[in-house]
Amino acid sequence: MPVAASVPAHACAVGHRSLALSPGVLALLGLLVANAALAVAWPLPLWSLAGLALFLWGVARLFALAPAAAVMLLPFVVVHASVMVSLPAIESGAFMKEMGFSGRASPAGAGYVLCSALFLCTAALVFSRLHGRAPRVAPLAERVAAGQRLLLCVAVLGGAVLVVAWLAGTGLRLGFPLLTGTDRFAFRAANADVLTLNFLILKYVLAATLGSSAAWAPGAFWRRCHHAAFASYVAVSFLFGDKFFIVLMAACFYAMPFLVTRPAGIAARLRRAVPLALLVLGCASAVTFHIYSNQGELSAALTLQRLGERVAGQGQLWFLAVRDASALLRLDTQALGLNLTNLLARPPADFTFEHRLAPFYFVERYSPGAIYSSFLNNGGMVTPTMVFEAYALVLGGYVGLAVALLAAGAWTGWLAHHLARAMASGNPVNVLLPSYAMLQTVVLMTQGTLHSLLSLSTCKGYAAFLVLQGLVAAWLKHCAAAPRADWPLPRRREGLS
Repeated sequence: MPVAASVPAHACAVGHRSLALSPGVLALLGLLVANAALAVAWPLPLWSLAGLALFLWGVARLFALAPAAAVMLLPFVVVHASVMVSLPAIESGAFMKEMGFSGRASPAGAGYVLCSALFLCTAALVFSRLHGRAPRVAPLAERVAAGQRLLLCVAVLGGAVLVVAWLAGTGLRLGFPLLTGTDRFAFRAANADVLTLNFLILKYVLAATLGSSAAWAPGAFWRRCHHAAFASYVAVSFLFGDKFFIVLMAACFYAMPFLVTRPAGIAARLRRAVPLALLVLGCASAVTFHIYSNQGELSAALTLQRLGERVAGQGQLWFLAVRDASALLRLDTQALGLNLTNLLARPPADFTFEHRLAPFYFVERYSPGAIYSSFLNNGGMVTPTMVFEAYALVLGGYVGLAVALLAAGAWTGWLAHHLARAMASGNPVNVLLPSYAMLQTVVLMTQGTLHSLLSLSTCKGYAAFLVLQGLVAAWLKHCAAAPRADWPLPRRREGLS
């Protein structure tokens, strides 16, 4: 019996304790506010570092109080942590290459921790309330014969193998960007076909679906085959130029199903996963260092300088927004109207560029020359990242920013709840639609583009995954109605291999 099949009847309703304002949580919130106040009164990089430490403490408390919520929100923890690592460097004077400015002491770092806390706490609260009240998901093992489950498992695994084979063949035919020294965006703009482009972009969808299939695999052999397929996919993604945080977040999506199907054992599973996590971090760091060294051509000092500039890029827009656009309340109705109009534009990316929305607002205001040089290098597909909070501050002031974070947190918590239930269903195809929506939410938070979530082209993707899920659900319903004649499956021990 697979690991996930042994989930107790109430598993989908547990995995969290009360998220009420306990003395420990209140103390943490008080320290966050006090740290931000000190940063406003006496701007020092110290307060950004203190904010990072408080953020890590808060994440630890979230894992203790609501481990299932913490696991489902882990990709957002990763992207927020990247900004918090960046801001102390900026406030210590790091040069922001894409914007053409050097940093200085500011309350931006301490303030961003409050933004992250508002978003993550809202998402965790919504997730926990919905997950705690939801009825139990009947796993596929209780409804469908073992033979059909094995067929579904093999189909997902075979699809992953085909994806890896396609990407490997494309790389061997055209040259892998990592090996040829080609920028990954330039390669995608000039050489990648539609399939290759989607296989690289839908990384989190593929990781979540493959991980769900692995968590419910009917034997250690099949589960290890899934692990090997995912490892191969990560390796070939590296060869196509994907860097540290992208691969780290893909690993988060792959690990989610193993953790949320048995929330009571999350802590023990995380401890067992530490060696593997360190291995992934080490490999990702080594490959990222190699990429930024121009495939070994630059010295270690120059490579570290380039890495420092890239790290500064994670928090540069928030730093500039706090410096130049701090206001309690603002309402830019023209920009808001253009962002809503963009939902119907075709293609929306061109409309975003033409009207200087989201990341291009900052490009136009601060560094049109510097970013133009970056466009020439990257084939016109690179933009600044971590835009959502900075753009919300520019358009609506701190009140508008708080409203945007509350709305985004509520949506993310609702979506994470449905993704967790899809993973608990034992049907990996059910993961496609919610994981695709989660991918688009990650893009929204990093690029600040509402069309990433709601445009016509995105809705086509939702429709395609919904139709595929419906077809598989109809087949499984037919299988469940037929007389059960299980195929013999290999016996296995419980636990991760």
